[in-house]
Amino acid sequence: MAAPERLFSRDFILLNLIFFIASTATAIFFQFHRYLSFLGIPEGWSGFIIAADAIPALILQPLLGVFLNNNNARKWMFGGVTCMIAALLSYGFATTVTALIAVRIFQGAGFACLIAAMMVLMVNYIPSQKSGTAFGIVSTVRLLPYALIPPVMSGYFKAPQDFSKALTYSVLPMALSLMAVLLLKSPDILPGGPGLRQSIKKRELLEDIKDRGVSIVLVINLLLYSGYTTVFFFLEGYDRKMGIENPGLFFTIATMTMIGVRVFGSALFDKINKVYLTLWSMAGLVVCYAALPFTSFYGFFYILAFFTGLGWGIVMPVLNALMFEVSAPPFRGLNLNLSLVMMQGGFFVGPFLGGLVHGWWGYNMLFYFCASLSLLSAVFTWRLLHHVNESDKSGQGRTD
Repeated sequence: MAAPERLFSRDFILLNLIFFIASTATAIFFQFHRYLSFLGIPEGWSGFIIAADAIPALILQPLLGVFLNNNNARKWMFGGVTCMIAALLSYGFATTVTALIAVRIFQGAGFACLIAAMMVLMVNYIPSQKSGTAFGIVSTVRLLPYALIPPVMSGYFKAPQDFSKALTYSVLPMALSLMAVLLLKSPDILPGGPGLRQSIKKRELLEDIKDRGVSIVLVINLLLYSGYTTVFFFLEGYDRKMGIENPGLFFTIATMTMIGVRVFGSALFDKINKVYLTLWSMAGLVVCYAALPFTSFYGFFYILAFFTGLGWGIVMPVLNALMFEVSAPPFRGLNLNLSLVMMQGGFFVGPFLGGLVHGWWGYNMLFYFCASLSLLSAVFTWRLLHHVNESDKSGQGRTD
Protein backbone atom coordinates (compact mmCIF):
# COMPACT_ATOMS: atom_id res chain seq x y z
CA MET A 1 0.00 0.00 0.00
CA ALA A 2 1.06 3.60 -0.55
CA ALA A 3 2.59 5.75 2.22
CA PRO A 4 0.08 8.09 3.96
CA GLU A 5 -0.32 11.62 2.55
CA ARG A 6 -2.59 13.09 5.30
CA LEU A 7 -1.34 13.42 8.91
CA PHE A 8 -4.60 13.80 10.87
CA SER A 9 -6.06 10.42 10.09
CA ARG A 10 -8.55 8.74 12.41
CA ASP A 11 -5.98 6.32 13.80
CA PHE A 12 -3.26 8.98 14.28
CA ILE A 13 -5.74 10.88 16.48
CA LEU A 14 -6.76 7.70 18.35
CA LEU A 15 -3.11 6.81 19.07
CA ASN A 16 -2.45 10.30 20.44
CA LEU A 17 -5.60 10.10 22.58
CA ILE A 18 -4.38 6.82 24.10
CA PHE A 19 -0.94 8.36 24.68
CA PHE A 20 -2.51 11.42 26.37
CA ILE A 21 -4.58 9.27 28.75
CA ALA A 22 -1.59 7.08 29.66
CA SER A 23 0.59 10.18 30.22
CA THR A 24 -2.14 11.67 32.43
CA ALA A 25 -2.05 8.53 34.59
CA THR A 26 1.72 8.95 35.05
CA ALA A 27 1.46 12.71 35.71
CA ILE A 28 -0.73 11.99 38.76
CA PHE A 29 2.44 10.75 40.47
CA PHE A 30 3.37 14.41 40.94
CA GLN A 31 2.19 13.83 44.56
CA PHE A 32 3.78 10.41 44.98
CA HIS A 33 6.69 11.51 47.18
CA ARG A 34 4.30 13.14 49.65
CA TYR A 35 2.16 9.94 49.69
CA LEU A 36 5.25 7.82 50.44
CA SER A 37 6.03 10.08 53.40
CA PHE A 38 2.41 9.67 54.59
CA LEU A 39 2.86 5.85 54.47
CA GLY A 40 6.00 6.18 56.57
CA ILE A 41 8.36 4.90 53.85
CA PRO A 42 11.99 5.65 54.84
CA GLU A 43 13.36 8.64 52.89
CA GLY A 44 16.29 6.55 51.68
CA TRP A 45 13.91 4.29 49.73
CA SER A 46 11.64 7.01 48.30
CA GLY A 47 13.89 7.90 45.36
CA PHE A 48 14.32 4.28 44.29
CA ILE A 49 10.58 3.57 44.55
CA ILE A 50 9.76 6.67 42.48
CA ALA A 51 12.36 5.74 39.80
CA ALA A 52 11.53 2.00 39.75
CA ASP A 53 8.93 2.37 36.97
CA ALA A 54 11.74 3.35 34.53
CA ILE A 55 13.61 0.05 34.99
CA PRO A 56 11.32 -2.13 32.79
CA ALA A 57 11.59 0.31 29.87
CA LEU A 58 15.40 -0.08 29.77
CA ILE A 59 15.00 -3.86 29.38
CA LEU A 60 11.70 -4.28 27.56
CA GLN A 61 11.72 -1.50 25.00
CA PRO A 62 14.75 -2.68 22.93
CA LEU A 63 13.47 -6.28 23.01
CA LEU A 64 9.92 -5.32 22.07
CA GLY A 65 11.19 -3.00 19.33
CA VAL A 66 12.59 -6.06 17.55
CA PHE A 67 9.66 -8.39 18.27
CA LEU A 68 6.73 -6.07 17.58
CA ASN A 69 5.18 -5.54 14.15
CA ASN A 70 1.89 -4.38 12.66
CA ASN A 71 0.31 -7.80 13.23
CA ASN A 72 0.85 -7.97 17.00
CA ALA A 73 1.16 -4.32 18.11
CA ARG A 74 -2.54 -3.84 18.99
CA LYS A 75 -2.48 -6.87 21.29
CA TRP A 76 0.56 -5.50 23.11
CA MET A 77 -1.06 -2.09 23.45
CA PHE A 78 -4.14 -3.73 24.96
CA GLY A 79 -1.94 -5.77 27.33
CA GLY A 80 0.07 -2.67 28.31
CA VAL A 81 -3.03 -0.64 29.20
CA THR A 82 -4.47 -3.61 31.14
CA CYS A 83 -1.24 -3.89 33.19
CA MET A 84 -1.36 -0.17 33.97
CA ILE A 85 -4.99 -0.42 35.15
CA ALA A 86 -4.13 -3.38 37.39
CA ALA A 87 -1.15 -1.47 38.83
CA LEU A 88 -3.21 1.69 39.50
CA LEU A 89 -5.78 -0.38 41.41
CA SER A 90 -3.01 -2.14 43.37
CA TYR A 91 -1.45 0.98 44.93
CA GLY A 92 -4.18 1.09 47.58
CA PHE A 93 -3.00 -2.32 48.86
CA ALA A 94 0.76 -1.64 48.60
CA THR A 95 2.04 -0.11 51.81
CA THR A 96 5.51 -1.66 52.18
CA VAL A 97 8.74 -0.92 50.31
CA THR A 98 8.74 -4.31 48.57
CA ALA A 99 5.10 -4.11 47.51
CA LEU A 100 5.46 -0.54 46.25
CA ILE A 101 8.56 -1.42 44.18
CA ALA A 102 6.71 -4.40 42.70
CA VAL A 103 3.70 -2.27 41.74
CA ARG A 104 5.93 0.47 40.26
CA ILE A 105 7.80 -2.08 38.12
CA PHE A 106 4.51 -3.63 37.00
CA GLN A 107 3.15 -0.21 36.05
CA GLY A 108 6.38 0.67 34.21
CA ALA A 109 6.26 -2.63 32.31
CA GLY A 110 2.71 -1.86 31.18
CA PHE A 111 3.68 1.67 30.08
CA ALA A 112 6.76 0.36 28.20
CA CYS A 113 4.66 -2.25 26.32
CA LEU A 114 2.06 0.37 25.44
CA ILE A 115 4.57 2.95 24.15
CA ALA A 116 6.72 0.43 22.23
CA ALA A 117 3.65 -0.98 20.43
CA MET A 118 2.18 2.49 19.88
CA MET A 119 5.38 3.67 18.13
CA VAL A 120 5.31 0.66 15.80
CA LEU A 121 1.75 1.58 14.72
CA MET A 122 2.29 5.35 14.76
CA VAL A 123 4.95 5.35 12.02
CA ASN A 124 2.35 3.92 9.60
CA TYR A 125 0.38 7.17 9.73
CA ILE A 126 3.17 9.77 9.44
CA PRO A 127 3.82 11.18 5.96
CA SER A 128 7.58 11.60 5.39
CA GLN A 129 7.24 15.30 4.61
CA LYS A 130 5.33 15.93 7.89
CA SER A 131 7.51 14.06 10.40
CA GLY A 132 8.46 17.29 12.24
CA THR A 133 4.81 18.31 12.67
CA ALA A 134 3.86 14.79 13.75
CA PHE A 135 6.49 14.46 16.46
CA GLY A 136 5.81 18.03 17.60
CA ILE A 137 2.22 16.94 18.25
CA VAL A 138 3.24 13.66 19.93
CA SER A 139 5.68 15.41 22.27
CA THR A 140 3.06 18.07 23.13
CA VAL A 141 0.58 15.30 23.98
CA ARG A 142 3.21 13.91 26.34
CA LEU A 143 3.87 17.31 27.98
CA LEU A 144 0.31 18.62 28.40
CA PRO A 145 -0.68 16.36 31.34
CA TYR A 146 2.39 17.55 33.26
CA ALA A 147 1.18 21.14 32.87
CA LEU A 148 -2.52 20.39 33.63
CA ILE A 149 -2.54 17.66 36.28
CA PRO A 150 -0.42 19.21 39.10
CA PRO A 151 -2.77 22.20 39.69
CA VAL A 152 -5.83 19.89 39.49
CA MET A 153 -4.28 17.48 41.99
CA SER A 154 -3.31 20.34 44.31
CA GLY A 155 -6.87 21.72 44.17
CA TYR A 156 -8.93 18.54 44.58
CA PHE A 157 -6.70 16.01 46.33
CA LYS A 158 -5.23 18.05 49.17
CA ALA A 159 -4.73 15.40 51.86
CA PRO A 160 -1.87 12.87 51.32
CA GLN A 161 -4.26 9.93 51.71
CA ASP A 162 -6.34 11.28 48.77
CA PHE A 163 -3.57 10.20 46.39
CA SER A 164 -4.86 6.60 46.23
CA LYS A 165 -8.37 7.96 45.41
CA ALA A 166 -6.91 9.93 42.48
CA LEU A 167 -5.29 6.74 41.18
CA THR A 168 -8.61 4.89 41.41
CA TYR A 169 -10.41 7.67 39.50
CA SER A 170 -7.73 7.54 36.79
CA VAL A 171 -8.78 3.96 35.97
CA LEU A 172 -11.94 5.24 34.19
CA PRO A 173 -10.12 7.11 31.38
CA MET A 174 -7.66 4.21 31.15
CA ALA A 175 -10.63 1.88 30.55
CA LEU A 176 -11.79 4.23 27.78
CA SER A 177 -8.34 3.99 26.21
CA LEU A 178 -8.83 0.19 26.04
CA MET A 179 -11.88 0.87 23.86
CA ALA A 180 -9.79 3.24 21.72
CA VAL A 181 -7.25 0.43 21.16
CA LEU A 182 -10.06 -1.82 19.92
CA LEU A 183 -11.13 0.90 17.47
CA LEU A 184 -7.69 0.99 15.78
CA LYS A 185 -7.60 -0.46 12.28
CA SER A 186 -6.79 -4.14 11.87
CA PRO A 187 -3.35 -5.05 10.42
CA ASP A 188 -4.95 -5.97 7.09
CA ILE A 189 -5.78 -2.36 6.23
CA LEU A 190 -2.79 -0.51 7.70
CA PRO A 191 -1.05 1.80 5.24
CA GLY A 192 2.40 0.34 5.98
CA GLY A 193 4.43 -1.69 3.49
CA PRO A 194 5.19 -5.43 3.75
CA GLY A 195 8.46 -4.82 5.66
CA LEU A 196 6.42 -3.64 8.66
CA ARG A 197 4.46 -6.88 8.99
CA GLN A 198 7.20 -9.16 10.32
CA SER A 199 9.47 -9.13 13.36
CA ILE A 200 13.00 -7.91 12.68
CA LYS A 201 15.70 -10.58 12.31
CA LYS A 202 19.02 -10.44 14.20
CA ARG A 203 21.04 -9.77 11.03
CA GLU A 204 18.73 -6.91 10.08
CA LEU A 205 18.99 -5.45 13.57
CA LEU A 206 22.82 -5.41 13.42
CA GLU A 207 22.76 -3.75 10.00
CA ASP A 208 20.33 -1.13 11.30
CA ILE A 209 22.44 -0.24 14.35
CA LYS A 210 25.58 -0.05 12.17
CA ASP A 211 23.89 2.65 10.08
CA ARG A 212 25.93 5.77 10.87
CA GLY A 213 22.94 8.12 10.75
CA VAL A 214 20.93 5.98 13.20
CA SER A 215 23.83 5.51 15.64
CA ILE A 216 24.67 9.26 15.64
CA VAL A 217 21.05 10.25 16.41
CA LEU A 218 20.98 7.70 19.26
CA VAL A 219 24.17 9.19 20.79
CA ILE A 220 22.76 12.73 20.47
CA ASN A 221 19.59 11.58 22.28
CA LEU A 222 21.64 10.13 25.16
CA LEU A 223 23.72 13.32 25.50
CA LEU A 224 20.67 15.61 25.28
CA TYR A 225 18.69 13.84 28.00
CA SER A 226 21.76 13.42 30.23
CA GLY A 227 22.14 17.22 30.24
CA TYR A 228 18.39 17.83 30.61
CA THR A 229 17.96 15.51 33.61
CA THR A 230 21.04 16.91 35.34
CA VAL A 231 19.56 20.41 35.17
CA PHE A 232 16.12 19.09 36.17
CA PHE A 233 17.34 17.37 39.33
CA PHE A 234 20.05 19.79 40.50
CA LEU A 235 18.94 23.31 39.56
CA GLU A 236 16.47 23.70 42.42
CA GLY A 237 19.18 22.98 45.01
CA TYR A 238 21.44 25.59 43.46
CA ASP A 239 18.69 28.23 43.22
CA ARG A 240 17.63 27.69 46.84
CA LYS A 241 21.26 28.02 47.86
CA MET A 242 21.37 31.35 46.00
CA GLY A 243 18.21 32.56 47.80
CA ILE A 244 15.69 32.35 44.94
CA GLU A 245 12.25 32.02 46.55
CA ASN A 246 10.48 29.84 43.97
CA PRO A 247 13.02 27.87 41.89
CA GLY A 248 10.20 25.80 40.37
CA LEU A 249 9.26 28.83 38.27
CA PHE A 250 12.25 28.05 36.04
CA PHE A 251 10.64 24.80 34.90
CA THR A 252 7.14 26.33 34.75
CA ILE A 253 8.43 28.96 32.29
CA ALA A 254 10.57 26.43 30.39
CA THR A 255 7.68 23.92 30.10
CA MET A 256 5.19 26.55 28.93
CA THR A 257 7.75 27.69 26.34
CA MET A 258 8.23 24.07 25.19
CA ILE A 259 4.46 23.61 24.78
CA GLY A 260 4.14 26.97 22.97
CA VAL A 261 6.96 26.06 20.55
CA ARG A 262 5.35 22.72 19.71
CA VAL A 263 1.79 24.03 19.39
CA PHE A 264 2.62 27.05 17.22
CA GLY A 265 5.91 26.02 15.61
CA SER A 266 5.67 22.32 14.78
CA ALA A 267 4.73 22.99 11.15
CA LEU A 268 7.98 24.97 10.76
CA PHE A 269 10.00 21.89 11.73
CA ASP A 270 9.20 20.46 8.27
CA LYS A 271 10.19 23.66 6.44
CA ILE A 272 13.66 24.06 7.95
CA ASN A 273 16.53 21.58 7.66
CA LYS A 274 16.17 19.40 10.78
CA VAL A 275 19.90 18.79 11.16
CA TYR A 276 20.56 22.55 11.22
CA LEU A 277 17.66 23.01 13.70
CA THR A 278 19.29 20.43 15.97
CA LEU A 279 22.71 22.04 15.58
CA TRP A 280 21.43 25.53 16.43
CA SER A 281 19.41 24.24 19.38
CA MET A 282 22.39 22.35 20.81
CA ALA A 283 24.61 25.43 20.39
CA GLY A 284 21.98 27.53 22.17
CA LEU A 285 21.77 25.04 25.03
CA VAL A 286 25.57 25.22 25.45
CA VAL A 287 25.19 28.95 26.15
CA CYS A 288 22.12 28.48 28.40
CA TYR A 289 23.72 25.74 30.53
CA ALA A 290 26.97 27.70 30.86
CA ALA A 291 24.93 30.72 32.04
CA LEU A 292 23.00 28.79 34.73
CA PRO A 293 25.45 29.80 37.52
CA PHE A 294 24.20 33.37 36.98
CA THR A 295 20.48 32.68 37.63
CA SER A 296 20.82 34.45 40.98
CA PHE A 297 20.23 37.68 39.01
CA TYR A 298 16.43 37.55 39.15
CA GLY A 299 15.57 39.06 35.75
CA PHE A 300 18.15 36.82 34.10
CA PHE A 301 16.48 33.81 35.77
CA TYR A 302 13.28 34.33 33.69
CA ILE A 303 15.13 35.06 30.45
CA LEU A 304 17.30 31.98 30.82
CA ALA A 305 14.28 29.78 31.62
CA PHE A 306 12.62 30.97 28.39
CA PHE A 307 15.63 30.32 26.15
CA THR A 308 16.41 26.95 27.78
CA GLY A 309 12.76 25.90 27.23
CA LEU A 310 13.03 27.16 23.63
CA GLY A 311 16.05 24.90 23.01
CA TRP A 312 14.41 21.86 24.63
CA GLY A 313 11.09 22.60 22.90
CA ILE A 314 12.70 22.53 19.45
CA VAL A 315 15.32 19.81 19.71
CA MET A 316 13.33 17.04 21.44
CA PRO A 317 10.63 16.54 18.74
CA VAL A 318 13.08 17.38 15.93
CA LEU A 319 15.42 14.58 17.06
CA ASN A 320 12.53 12.09 16.80
CA ALA A 321 11.69 13.44 13.35
CA LEU A 322 15.37 13.10 12.38
CA MET A 323 15.38 9.47 13.52
CA PHE A 324 12.25 8.88 11.42
CA GLU A 325 13.96 10.37 8.37
CA VAL A 326 17.34 8.62 8.63
CA SER A 327 15.71 5.21 9.26
CA ALA A 328 14.62 2.82 6.54
CA PRO A 329 10.79 2.39 6.71
CA PRO A 330 10.84 -1.16 8.24
CA PHE A 331 13.09 0.06 11.08
CA ARG A 332 11.34 3.29 12.01
CA GLY A 333 9.31 1.82 14.87
CA LEU A 334 12.36 -0.01 16.25
CA ASN A 335 14.62 3.05 16.01
CA LEU A 336 12.09 5.34 17.69
CA ASN A 337 11.89 2.82 20.51
CA LEU A 338 15.70 2.80 20.73
CA SER A 339 15.55 6.61 20.97
CA LEU A 340 13.23 6.23 23.97
CA VAL A 341 15.73 3.81 25.52
CA MET A 342 18.45 6.46 25.07
CA MET A 343 16.13 8.96 26.77
CA GLN A 344 15.67 6.57 29.70
CA GLY A 345 19.45 6.03 29.71
CA GLY A 346 19.88 9.80 29.99
CA PHE A 347 17.60 9.79 33.04
CA PHE A 348 20.15 7.44 34.67
CA VAL A 349 23.46 8.72 33.25
CA GLY A 350 22.70 12.42 33.82
CA PRO A 351 21.87 12.35 37.54
CA PHE A 352 24.57 9.71 38.21
CA LEU A 353 27.46 11.60 36.56
CA GLY A 354 25.99 14.93 37.63
CA GLY A 355 25.99 13.78 41.25
CA LEU A 356 29.68 12.86 41.00
CA VAL A 357 30.61 16.20 39.38
CA HIS A 358 28.59 18.13 41.95
CA GLY A 359 30.19 16.20 44.81
CA TRP A 360 33.73 16.82 43.54
CA TRP A 361 33.56 20.38 42.16
CA GLY A 362 30.21 21.97 43.07
CA TYR A 363 27.35 23.56 41.14
CA ASN A 364 29.27 25.78 38.72
CA MET A 365 31.28 22.89 37.29
CA LEU A 366 28.07 20.83 37.20
CA PHE A 367 26.45 23.31 34.82
CA TYR A 368 29.64 23.55 32.72
CA PHE A 369 29.50 19.74 32.55
CA CYS A 370 25.96 20.04 31.10
CA ALA A 371 27.25 22.63 28.61
CA SER A 372 30.03 20.24 27.56
CA LEU A 373 27.45 17.49 26.92
CA SER A 374 25.54 19.84 24.62
CA LEU A 375 28.78 20.89 22.91
CA LEU A 376 29.54 17.22 22.26
CA SER A 377 26.00 16.80 20.90
CA ALA A 378 26.64 19.70 18.51
CA VAL A 379 29.82 17.98 17.28
CA PHE A 380 27.91 14.75 16.64
CA THR A 381 25.18 16.76 14.87
CA TRP A 382 27.87 18.26 12.62
CA ARG A 383 28.99 14.71 11.79
CA LEU A 384 25.36 13.82 11.03
CA LEU A 385 25.14 16.78 8.62
CA HIS A 386 28.14 15.41 6.68
CA HIS A 387 26.60 11.92 6.67
CA VAL A 388 23.24 13.19 5.34
CA ASN A 389 24.97 15.28 2.65
CA GLU A 390 27.09 12.29 1.56
CA SER A 391 23.98 10.06 1.43
CA ASP A 392 22.11 12.63 -0.67
CA LYS A 393 25.04 12.95 -3.11
CA SER A 394 25.32 9.18 -3.50
CA GLY A 395 21.55 8.87 -3.92
CA GLN A 396 21.20 6.67 -0.82
CA GLY A 397 18.81 8.98 1.03
CA ARG A 398 15.82 7.28 2.69
CA THR A 399 12.64 7.05 0.65
CA ASP A 400 9.24 5.49 1.29
